[in-house]
Order: sequence, then C-alpha cells, then structure tokens
Amino acid sequence: MLDVIFIFAGAALAALVLVWLTLKAVKKAGAGQFIREEGPSTHQTKVGTPTMGGIGFLLAILFMSGYCTGLVYLPLFLLVGGFAALGFSDDILKVINKRNLGLTFWQKIFLQTLMAGAFSAYLTFLGYAGGVAGPLAWLGFSIPIFYFLLSVFILVGSANAANLTDGLDGLLAGCALFSFLAFSCVFYLQGDLFLLMISISSAGAMLGFLFFNFPKAKIFMGDVGSLSTGALLAGLAVLSHLELLLIVFGLVFVIEALSVIIQVFSYKLFKKRVFKMSPLHHHFEQLGWPEKKVVLVFWFVQFAACLLGVLLFYALY
Repeated sequence: MLDVIFIFAGAALAALVLVWLTLKAVKKAGAGQFIREEGPSTHQTKVGTPTMGGIGFLLAILFMSGYCTGLVYLPLFLLVGGFAALGFSDDILKVINKRNLGLTFWQKIFLQTLMAGAFSAYLTFLGYAGGVAGPLAWLGFSIPIFYFLLSVFILVGSANAANLTDGLDGLLAGCALFSFLAFSCVFYLQGDLFLLMISISSAGAMLGFLFFNFPKAKIFMGDVGSLSTGALLAGLAVLSHLELLLIVFGLVFVIEALSVIIQVFSYKLFKKRVFKMSPLHHHFEQLGWPEKKVVLVFWFVQFAACLLGVLLFYALY
C-alpha cells in the first residue's frame, strides 16, 4: 500500500513539474486556445489561454508507469501515445489556423479507428477474446471478430467521449481522476499490480494537472490530453476485461456523449433541440449555472458512480 501511495504522490509531483514546464513553453510559443463561436458567450474570455497541457501530465503518466512496469504494457503506451499524437496534431492546426478548427471529424475518426484497430488486432491475436465472460460472452463477444469490433468501438468511443467532456475548467481532469482511482481499487482487489501501477500513476498525474486547471484554468489539456485520457481509460478496461464496468466508472463521459448524439438526431429528424446546448455541461450553463457549480456537480456524479462501481465489484468479487 505504501508503494501505491508513493507512486500516486510521485506522479502528482511529476505532473506539477512537467505541466509547469509545458505552460512556460506554450506561453513562449504563443499557442493559446481558440474558442468556438457557437459556444457559450461566457467562454470568450478564455481565448488565448495556453493549451496542450496534456503533454505534461501524459509524460508524467508514461514516466511513472514505465518506471513501475517496464515494457510489459508497451502496446498500451503506444496506443495512448498514438492518440496523443493525433490530438497534438489537431491542437497545432488550431493554433496555425488561428481558430477552433483542426482536423475534420472524419479524419480524426479514421485515424482513431486505425490505431484502435491495430491495438485490438494485437489483443485478438493474443487470444483476449477467450477471456470475455458474463453478459458480453452471452452476446457473442467471445468470438474473435466480434471481440475485435467491440474493443475498437470502446477505444474510439471512450476517446471521443472524454474529448466532449473537456469543455469546462477541471471537468475532464476531475472526472478522470475518480475513474482512475476506481480502476486502481479494482486492480488492487484483483491483485493486478501492473495495471494498478498504471492507473494510480494516471490518477496522480490528473491531480497534479488540476492544480493548473481548476478552479480557473491557467492551461487547458487540449486534444492531446483529452483523447489520450479517454484511450487510456478504455485500454485499461479492455486489458482487464472490465469493459462493462467502464460505463459505470466513466458515467459522466457516457452521459456527455449521449447528450450530443440525442441533440444531433433530434435536430436532424425533428428540427428540435432537446438541450439548450450540447454537450450536457453547456446545457446547465445556458440555464444560468456558474461554471464551477456545473463542474462540482458533475464531479459528484462521477464520484458516486465510481464508488458504487467499486462496491458492486467488491460484493461480486
């Protein structure tokens, strides 16, 4: 247990240093955030805030995780690095274009699917489909081709859900902190020390990043941080065959993604909007909620879902 606490604290400290260095570098390069015009008007005050802070906490995660696990989970690190590189490219294009438009939606989906496909093909080749149990097995996902498609969907879906959640100061980082802590508890119960080291390092890094990101962001994580965070959470779930538990541990991400899907389909089919604005956190802003209140309420929902998930796992385990 002392080792776990040491790694958590070490990752938090590493993130503090590396995010601070990233902040200095981004400021020097003049890489500020551009806010989409159709977003809440109150967000226009955030124009120019340094971005790509995800580089700092991602390096902290990779450093601490690599130190603790070596190359045991190199494919996972490559997956996360690939999603980070894609997010970095998107962030850079936004800075170059001087507006909140980088890669197109379909360009990102195509590249994400390629990377998730490579990772899923590797796991399928290793026979991971044979480890699928419970409801997913009953539905046929223990069959290799179906397992491959499921894992690709989970990886791409989680990355984009995290990206959609990253819209308010501290929202994604705080929710991800609870998710990584929840996975850490489960891996501790399972005795999976390697995945425990990765998840607890990630939780510590998120805490370190929050120092710069909440309550008022000094730096945003950018797509380099949000896409890699979502991919890492999904990667942990797939590797441990806790795919369904990811829905609980990432409840806020699921709700945010569903709010966008519902909004788009409702408008396309009926020309009516269900929410004042999507993702869902913007809906509450449009209702007059202060940004900090929205973040704290969403944090509470994520914490409650994670606590419930851990308790259910403990009871069944």
